[in-house]
Amino acid sequence: MILVNNVRRCIGLFLILAFAGSISWWSSKEESSVSSHVQSEVIKLVPLFHVDPSFINDIIINPVIEPTLANSLSAVYSKSKEVGVDFAVVVTDGDDDEYGDGTATHVAVFHINEEKIAGLRIICNSDTGPLVIAGAWTQ
Repeated sequence: MILVNNVRRCIGLFLILAFAGSISWWSSKEESSVSSHVQSEVIKLVPLFHVDPSFINDIIINPVIEPTLANSLSAVYSKSKEVGVDFAVVVTDGDDDEYGDGTATHVAVFHINEEKIAGLRIICNSDTGPLVIAGAWTQ
């Protein structure tokens, strides 16, 4: 009788741990695909801005950040051309500690030769959804 109760407890514990583990795995996989989506979309912003600067009005959450976003994208483009090296984009989850207010889901930082050039606070909740820029800055 005691052995049967111990086996039931172990099976119950195993099922709970397996369920929790599968949720954790699914969640991390889902977040990773959103971050990859954000990175691929952010990489496109600099060349798009160079061709048509007015497009940024469609991707900002508040018109007040338009000049700062324009300066950020221009700085990345200019520095990249100046040194003759492509820029890299590093995306992290969450909002920026220094510039953020907690509304952004991701932060993308532009790097050229390991130097931070500019950053964007981004809201994007799915790996197919649009990006909305909630803030920008230059280093």
